[in-house]
Amino acid sequence: MTLDGFALFAAVATAHALGVMSPGPDFAMVTRQALAFGRAAGVWTAAGIGCGILFHVGYGLFGLRWLTQRFPWSLDAIALAGAAFLLWMGLQALRAQPLPPTENKGGRAERGNAGRNFLIGLATNVLNPKATLFFVALFTTVVAGPVSMPMMVVLALWLPLSTFAWFASVALLLSHPGLRRGLRRHAHRLDRAMGVVLVLLALAVIARTLTA
Repeated sequence: MTLDGFALFAAVATAHALGVMSPGPDFAMVTRQALAFGRAAGVWTAAGIGCGILFHVGYGLFGLRWLTQRFPWSLDAIALAGAAFLLWMGLQALRAQPLPPTENKGGRAERGNAGRNFLIGLATNVLNPKATLFFVALFTTVVAGPVSMPMMVVLALWLPLSTFAWFASVALLLSHPGLRRGLRRHAHRLDRAMGVVLVLLALAVIARTLTA
């Protein structure tokens, strides 16, 4: 990797790390899934979010950016679709009920729910207006010039994998058996609180999109 290539990678990786770690729909969804359904649900949701990054990397690196350049309204469409999804998930969380006194050991998601949790993470990230605007800004400012194919491959691997690593770590921490047992008594309240966060995020996106 040349010095210029290393500088580009460092700039993109740093900006991405700061963006991923900032609170937003992805963080709220992983938190909600891990606390409500356990470790496997949180990790599968994180995997979906990591794969969702490939969509953003695609239009940023491999020529799909023309969509947002030729059809600026597509950003608003993605934002409103994402807001609708967050609103639906938030309303589901607001209906959370107290958990039974005992739980299945291991903090595993119910059998057959891995795909559902993965799709929740994927949809959350792909329809996340924060992620869309971030990557459009990133690839029109930081990555302003031509990018070599090896660098494209490096970034296409690094961005999804580092995203997954961060959110999987969050899920593992929040679903730790000791912590989750301690929070279990208040799980439905935490779930409802995350529902409020998701609903407020959705309403903020709708308001910003319609008034822009």
